[in-house]
Amino acid sequence: MNSEDRYRRLRDALLQCIDRAMELEGIPECPCEELREKLTKSRFHLVVVGQFKRGKTTFINAFLGADVLPTAVVPLTSIVTVIEYGEEPSATVYYNDGRVEEIGLDRLAEFVTEKGNPKNQKDVAEVVLRYPSQYLKDGVRLIDTPGVGSVYRHNTDVAYEYLPRSDAALFLLSVDQPLSEAEVAFLKDVREYSYRIFFLQNKADYLNEEDLMESLQFVRDTLSRDVGFEAPEVYPVSAKLALMGKTSKNPEALLKSNIPQFEERLKRFLLEEKGLILLKSVTDNLLRVVSEGILRMEIQLRALMEPLQQIEEKLRAYEEKERQIEVEKRDFEILLEGETKRIISEILDPDLSAAKAELTERLLPEFDRFYQKNRHLSAGKLRKALEEFISSEVREYYSIFRRNEDTKISIAFEKVADRFIRKINLLVDELLKYSSELFNLEFRSFSAEALWSRESGFYFKFKDEPLMVEMLGEALTSLLPKFISNAIVKRSMKNYMLEMIERQAGRIRWDFVERLQKSRLEFRWQMLQRIEETSKGIKDAVSSALRVRTESTEEMEASRQQVEQNLQRLHELKREVEEIKNALEGS
Repeated sequence: MNSEDRYRRLRDALLQCIDRAMELEGIPECPCEELREKLTKSRFHLVVVGQFKRGKTTFINAFLGADVLPTAVVPLTSIVTVIEYGEEPSATVYYNDGRVEEIGLDRLAEFVTEKGNPKNQKDVAEVVLRYPSQYLKDGVRLIDTPGVGSVYRHNTDVAYEYLPRSDAALFLLSVDQPLSEAEVAFLKDVREYSYRIFFLQNKADYLNEEDLMESLQFVRDTLSRDVGFEAPEVYPVSAKLALMGKTSKNPEALLKSNIPQFEERLKRFLLEEKGLILLKSVTDNLLRVVSEGILRMEIQLRALMEPLQQIEEKLRAYEEKERQIEVEKRDFEILLEGETKRIISEILDPDLSAAKAELTERLLPEFDRFYQKNRHLSAGKLRKALEEFISSEVREYYSIFRRNEDTKISIAFEKVADRFIRKINLLVDELLKYSSELFNLEFRSFSAEALWSRESGFYFKFKDEPLMVEMLGEALTSLLPKFISNAIVKRSMKNYMLEMIERQAGRIRWDFVERLQKSRLEFRWQMLQRIEETSKGIKDAVSSALRVRTESTEEMEASRQQVEQNLQRLHELKREVEEIKNALEGS
C-alpha cells in the first residue's frame, strides 16, 4: 500500500471513530465536530517563491497541466494568486475594500501583472483561482508569490509574508544563472524555515548531464556555505518540458522534465511528514476527549453505587478544588494581558518606528525628483500631482507593511496562545486527576495539541482594510508668480507628506492594538470556557446520579445498566482509536 492510500485509509478510519464518538453519551459534541472539520478541511499550502525570470509561472502551469497563469516580460505585481481545486476553472478577485469580483481566466493578467495592474493601482488583496487539477484535489493549495529581488521592491516584501504560513516552499532557481545576491539575502532571512524549503534547479534541459551535476553541486555548496542550509534538497527540473509533456500528452518529454520524480517526493513530504502529523494530532485529541468521557461515566457509576453521604462529601471537596483553580484562572488572565502588551511594545512599536524612518528616508529624495520633473506645471496641477504621488507611495508602502506585520504579530500571538493552551490543559488535567483520585478511579491523560488552528478564525488575524490617505484642499496660490507659488506648494506638500507618514503609522498602530486586544479577549473566553466545561461535566455526572437516587430501585437499576453500556461503548471506541494511534506511531 502506497503512502497516499495508507493516509486515506487511516483518515477514513479516524473519521468513522469521530462519527461514533458524536453519537455516544458522555462525549461533548463540539470537540468532535472540530476534529472532523480539521480532518475533512485540511489543506496543504505550497508557496512558490523565486526570482524574476526563473520560470516560476511556467513551473506552476506545468503542475496544473495547462497554460493557466499569465507569463510576463516584466516582473509581476505584488498580487498573490492562490490556486485551489475546483470542478470548473474560475477566478475571484478580492479587493482591499471588501469588494469581490468573479472574472474569467482570460482576464487574470489585468490584475496580477505589473503591466495590467501597475503598483496594484486596482487595490487588489489577492486572486483565488480554481482549477480541476488532480494535483490539487486532496487539499493542496499553490500560492504564487511575486518574484524575489525584482526591480519592484514590494514584490520581495510579499514573498516574505507568506513563507512562515506555508507547509512547504518551492524555491525556483535556474541553471543558466548563478544564485544571485538578492536570492542569497532572501534565503538568509528565511533560514529558520529551511526544513520546509525545496529547491528546484529549473531549465535542467539546457545542460548535459555532467554540467548539470556540476551546477547542482555548486548550488548545494552555496546554500550550505553562504546561506547556512544543512543538506538542502535540490532537484533538477525542466518546467518547459513538463508543461509540453502534459499539454501535448508526451510522456517522454514529461519524464525528461524530472517533474514526476519531484512530485512523488513532494507528495511523500505532504502525506508522510504533514498528513501523518495531522492524523496524530487529531488521534491524540480524540483519545483525550474519549478518556474524559470515560472518567465522567465512571464517576456517575460510582455516584450511583456508593453511600449517599460519601458522594455528597466528595462533591463538596470537588467544589473546594474549583475555588482553588479560580486563583490560577485569575493569574492566567493577568499573564495573558502582560504578554499582549509585550507584543505591542517589543514588536509592533519598534517595527512602526523603523517603517516610518525607512519610508521618510526613501520618499524625501523621490519627492524632490518628482517635484523637479513636474515643476513646470501650474501651482494647482503641481499640488494635485504631488498629492497623487504621496497618496500612492504612502498607501503602497503601508499596505505591504501591514500585511507583513500581520504575519509577524499573528505568529507571535499564536506562540503566546500555544504556551497558555498548555497551561490551561494542565489545569484541566489537574481537575480530572483530582476527581479521579477522589472517586478512586484510574485516569490517564493524553497530551494533545490544541484543536484550534489559525484557519478556524480563532487566532489573531487581521482583515485587510483599505488605507485612507487624506487629500489637501487647494491653497490660494494661483495669483502668485509661478516660481513663488510652486515653492510654497513644494514646502507645504513636503510637510504634508511627513505628516501623512506619521498619521498613517498612528492609524495602523491603533488598528493593530484594537484587534490584538479583541483576540486576547476571545482567547481568554475560549480558554476559561474549557476549564468550566470540564468542571461542569464532572459535577453534572455526580448531580445526575444523585437525582436518580431519589427514584425507585427499578429506575436506579435501569440507569446503572445504561451507564455501564455507555462505558462499554466508550472503552471499545478508545481501543479502536488506540489501534489507529499505534499504526501512526509505527509509520
